[in-house]
Amino acid sequence: MNSELTVLQRQKPVGQDDTIRMLLDQSKRSGRAVPIRRAFVQDAEPGLRLVTRPGPFPKLLRSPERLELFLLIHCVTASADWGVTARSETWGRATGISFATNGTASAAVSRHLARLKDLKLISTAPDGRMTRITKLLEDGSGAPYSLPSGSDQGTRKDTYFRVPFAYWEQHYYKTLSMPAKAMLFIFLAMRSPFSIIMRKDREFADWYGVSPSTVNRGIAELKDKGLLYEFVSEQFLDGASVFGQNTRVRWALAAPFDLNVNKKDREAAEAAWTPEGAASTALRIGPGVPVLARALASR
Repeated sequence: MNSELTVLQRQKPVGQDDTIRMLLDQSKRSGRAVPIRRAFVQDAEPGLRLVTRPGPFPKLLRSPERLELFLLIHCVTASADWGVTARSETWGRATGISFATNGTASAAVSRHLARLKDLKLISTAPDGRMTRITKLLEDGSGAPYSLPSGSDQGTRKDTYFRVPFAYWEQHYYKTLSMPAKAMLFIFLAMRSPFSIIMRKDREFADWYGVSPSTVNRGIAELKDKGLLYEFVSEQFLDGASVFGQNTRVRWALAAPFDLNVNKKDREAAEAAWTPEGAASTALRIGPGVPVLARALASR
């Protein structure tokens, strides 16, 4: 995305990139990233026992325009009442819903806003001749929005991940397919330096409300675009396997999406993958993994 405005022509609307950049600048976010609760991607059932369920996110995967509308609303809503008022033409151009300037953009944008209302992600109210959009809690409960604290002492609802402005500024919002976006946001929500996915594990897909095909296609595209890399392939104990062991991959997001790991977790991950850390891990799990057990026995 250009850092300067393209040449403006009288009686001609600005393009999608300039409209998005206007909204991002309007947000005045010094960190140039927007926080989204993890419950948007994966929520948890109330209770002492942790039982996860998909959040509203997979219900937006059939409409890239609707997903972009949700994300941009979260970018620009003001903290006074977590609401924003803008012309339908502005939302239409920014999300690709409609580029019309003859009054028809309002109906097109309203249909997408209605779906977000059905999912209890926003509320709307008239604001003069325009519409005031107020964001609600990202879990689809319809509860009023509050700024997530991200505190370790807070509830699971306080855990959030950040979407960098580079998602728009480097055109990933346009160049990534929906499977790739699905996996990008799932990895972002994990907030882990090295995320584990077992490719043939259907449970993983069910956890996030996506299909195994979406998982595999999304990972392949993110790898192809240099946004995801295979950090290591490792063995683990698996009672479902005839050999009692199996293989899984640890994946890591590359820049600009490697921003959701806190300092403590990053330092712990770096320590674990030093030669000393790897040796310590091998000694700890070695007796239970035949290949490692044989190697240790031969020392």
